[in-house]
Amino acid sequence: MINLPLIRTSIWGSPNLGIYLKVVGNYLLVPPNVKEKFIREVEEALRLRAVPTKIYDTNLLGIFIAGNENGLIAPAVAGIEEIKTLESLGMELEIINSRITALGNAILANSYGALVHPGLSDEDVELIRRTLKVPVVRGKISGIPVVGSLSVITDKGGIVTPSVSEDELKKLRKHFSVDIYPGTVNDGVKFVKLGLVASKEGVAVGALTTPVELDIITQAFGL
Repeated sequence: MINLPLIRTSIWGSPNLGIYLKVVGNYLLVPPNVKEKFIREVEEALRLRAVPTKIYDTNLLGIFIAGNENGLIAPAVAGIEEIKTLESLGMELEIINSRITALGNAILANSYGALVHPGLSDEDVELIRRTLKVPVVRGKISGIPVVGSLSVITDKGGIVTPSVSEDELKKLRKHFSVDIYPGTVNDGVKFVKLGLVASKEGVAVGALTTPVELDIITQAFGL
C-alpha cells in the first residue's frame, strides 16, 4: 500500500490548520507548544522540516506570515526574538510596516506570482515583489480582498474558493502558472486556507474534510 503525501488531522482539536501553520520555502512554521506526534505526522506528509516560533506573541502563524520559495514577509508587529527565528531560516526576510498586519491573509503567492490585498501601498507592493521575486498584482477574489484566506497555491497546483468566477479562475491560473481548482475544506468551508496547508510534496487538511473534498484537493495539488 502506498501512502499518499496527504494527512487529515486537527491541531488542539481544531480542523483549522491554516490558521496556525505556515509553509515557507523548505520549512513548516509551527507554534512552539504543539505535540511532537502532530509535528512529525505533518512533517512527513509535507516533506518539510518544522521550525517552532510565534508571531506577535501568538500562535497565528498562517494569519500573519506570507512567503514562497524565495522569501518571507512578516508584519512589523513581530517581536525581536520572533524575527531572529525567521532570519535563522536563511531566507530573504522583509518586515512590512502596514496597517494591514494579517499578511498571510493579505498575500497569496507561489514562485511564479503574487496576488495581494488592494489596500497595500505601492511601497509595500514593491517590497513584496523584491522579496518574493515574482510579479505582484493587487486584486480580490469573489469581491473579497483577503485573497490569502480564499486560496492555497503551491508551485504544483492550487485550490480556491468555489465562489470564484470563471474569468477570475482563468486569470489566477495564468498569473500563478499552475492549475487551480475550485473547492472547499472541512465539509464546506469556502475560506480554504483555514483548513489546508500545502507544500510542493504534500498536503495537510482539517479533520472534517470530506472524501469528495479530498478528491478535489488531491487532484488540485497533483498528489
